[in-house]
Order: sequence, then structure tokens, then C-alpha cells
Amino acid sequence: MNKNLFWLIALLFTLSFGFMSCAEDTTVEDPYANWDDRNVRYLDSIADVARANEIPELNEVEKWVIKCNYKISNKSSLNPGLGGSSVSSNPFETPPSVNDSVYMKVLEVGEGDGNSPLFTDTVSVYYRGKLINGTVFDQNYSGDLNTEVHVPTHFALQAKQSDGVFGDGLIVGWITALQYMKEGDRVELYIPSALGYGTQGQSSIPANSVLKFDLKLEKVIHPDGLESYSLKVD
Repeated sequence: MNKNLFWLIALLFTLSFGFMSCAEDTTVEDPYANWDDRNVRYLDSIADVARANEIPELNEVEKWVIKCNYKISNKSSLNPGLGGSSVSSNPFETPPSVNDSVYMKVLEVGEGDGNSPLFTDTVSVYYRGKLINGTVFDQNYSGDLNTEVHVPTHFALQAKQSDGVFGDGLIVGWITALQYMKEGDRVELYIPSALGYGTQGQSSIPANSVLKFDLKLEKVIHPDGLESYSLKVD
């Protein structure tokens, strides 16, 4: 009897030791570990792919379009007032940083000569925003996009600030991309943190986060009296 009890105690001890070892070995990986470095490397890889498949306009599916921050003056641009192409024809000009541009992979091309929004316009869009680890931080549809079921959201490109002055109503990356999109265009949009929420972060978005959006421009809405001011980006 004593011998059997001894072996039972020994067995229980062995099992408990095994369970403890498994518990110690089982660690949950932090999805935000080395976040800053991971985002830098991720953006560099996206920029490399975009440059290797770049076209000047959003008119070919699976190709990429790169556009500089619209606030950066670009004298070589064919569209004054917009950021223009990321590629400069001036060999003596310092090329823009990878953080100065947005990167758009063309998913769908709108039909016909759709309007592109002015800074004074409102846009009707479908979107889903993710971090580089796949975390969805914002969206206005779930599952696969179905424009017959899902409802687009309206955003003004500029908004009145607390001091009464009009300024950006959206993050710079969105405004930059939207000014080159036409109604019906859909892109996979990559925004450097500098053109997103920067070093401060926002709600569920950590600081220094590259933002990835599935973005479809459904309609451009002009303010009253500005119907004739539709910008065609050539």
C-alpha cells in the first residue's frame, strides 16, 4: 500500500512539473513588439514594390501610383497645387523621403471620366483601415465590399477648426491620395506615419504606425455654387 502511494505521489509530482514547464514555455507574442522598426521596414518594402511597378495614373489594375504629400511644393508637377509624382526629373534635386509619399496599388478603375475631388469638396467613400499586423482599426463595411448593401461615408477634405480657420478635415495621406482618384476608383493605400497620425498615435492606432486602407471613392460632392469646379487630374 505504501509503495503504491509512493508511486502515485511521484507520478503526480512529475505531471505537475510538466504542466509548470509548459506554462512557462507558452508565451503570448506581443503583436506590437519592436513596432517602430517593423513599420520602418514594412514601409521600405512597400516603397520598393511600388517603385518597381509604378505608373503615372490610376488606370491599370495591379499597378502602383506614388504621389508626394500634397503640401510639398513640386515645381515639376503637371498639376500645380498638388504633390505631384514622387519622381523628379531634376538630377540635382534631392529625392523625397519614403515618408513623404503615399503608395496606391490599383484595385479597380472607375468607368468614364469621373470627377476627382478639390480641397473644398466632400467625398463619399467605402474604406477599411488596418495596421501592418492586420488589426482593423476602422471600417464602414464588414466582410467583402458590396456597394448594393453597404453604405458609404461622407468626409469633407477640409473642416473648420476651433479657431474658425479651415484646415485639413482628413489625415494628409487621405487628402493626397483622394485628389488623384476619380469616382469609381478603388485602391490599396499605404500611408507613412508622418502622413497619418505621426508620433502621437490615435485611439487604437499606436504612434509611428503605417496605415493600410482599402479605399473606394464612390462620389465627389461639390459645395453649392462650385458644381463647375471639377478637377480632372491628367
